[in-house]
Amino acid sequence: MRTSAALIALGACLFVVVTAETLVIGLLPALSADLAVPVPSAGLLVAGYALTVTVGGPLVTAATLRVPRKAALLGLVVVFAAGNVLAATAHGFGVLLAARVITALTHSTFFAIALVLAASMVHPSRRGWAIAFVSTGLNLATVLGAPLGTLVGQAYGWRMSFWLLAAVALLAMAAVALLVPDARTAAPRLGPELRALVTRPVLVLLGVTLVTETGFFVAYTYLSPILGRIFPPGGVVVLLMVFGAGALCGNLVGGRLADRWPWASLRALILVLAVAMTVFAAVASLRVGAVVGVFGLGAVAYALVPGLQTRVVVAAAGAPTLAVAVYTSIFNLGISAGAWLGGRALSAGAGLGALPVLGAAGVLGGLAVSALHRRDGRAGDHVAAAEDRG
Repeated sequence: MRTSAALIALGACLFVVVTAETLVIGLLPALSADLAVPVPSAGLLVAGYALTVTVGGPLVTAATLRVPRKAALLGLVVVFAAGNVLAATAHGFGVLLAARVITALTHSTFFAIALVLAASMVHPSRRGWAIAFVSTGLNLATVLGAPLGTLVGQAYGWRMSFWLLAAVALLAMAAVALLVPDARTAAPRLGPELRALVTRPVLVLLGVTLVTETGFFVAYTYLSPILGRIFPPGGVVVLLMVFGAGALCGNLVGGRLADRWPWASLRALILVLAVAMTVFAAVASLRVGAVVGVFGLGAVAYALVPGLQTRVVVAAAGAPTLAVAVYTSIFNLGISAGAWLGGRALSAGAGLGALPVLGAAGVLGGLAVSALHRRDGRAGDHVAAAEDRG
């Protein structure tokens, strides 16, 4: 029971961090009007956050390695809350952008510590389940956090959304302080963490993540306009929530698959994701097909995530904190690259309906990259099976 409560506290941390990342998208019109900046310039609040996560996240993780994990997590929550207070009180665009950079610097290290702590609190045979359980906070942020934060901003002003984020972060910090046990292992050191990061298994997994997520976000970035061809704006919002519900279900199933068939399930899900994107392209012009297809996309795409996260933790072999932080940065790089490539395809004359097919081809590239790890992947499955029997 206490372990489940501790995992919920860690999931709450991820919930508030991911909500902060995506919240600004819904608040851009209000921010643009209030701060007297064009919407494209206000978009730097999103791009700047993603760039900071990609570049700064691993550096912050490396700098905090010697701090005990629970203490580091609590400190990061304080910095995160302070960044949101600064955002709530900002009276100029530059200050708000600086506040976003401050909060973004905590992002990758948040994820790394939360996932590593989650994996350390359970038997090795349940690592995938624990990581998926904590990652539910990410899915709930997509389904509930960002939409609710946007509604609060529309009703009470965008500043209230940032005040609310700071308050929820402090509540999550209290839960972590009370429920998450202190790590029983020695604080990680930079040398072993760097050596684990540059091992072949970890590098292959990072490559799989980058290529697969880039392919997926070629299509997902433009999901709203794809659906908007046959649905009104209100219907698109509902379908995005359907996607989130699929992601929530897929995340929990993916955790179980990661425990039972680590590398086999990872490769199978990449293939199924490519097929699902291709099928979605064929049925997205039909309302029933679009509803079923959106749920399926969410389920398969996010069933893949716990497998990738768990494999990185296992492959880093006792020094996973920096590897998970870099994984988070690579994931964000894939989001940015996919959005850019999808935009380039549209500018070159491709139709919205072609994006899922183009993205599927990219996803299959991730499957090809995973083949570079064939022998070690089998060994990893064997080790995981041995741990299950132990």
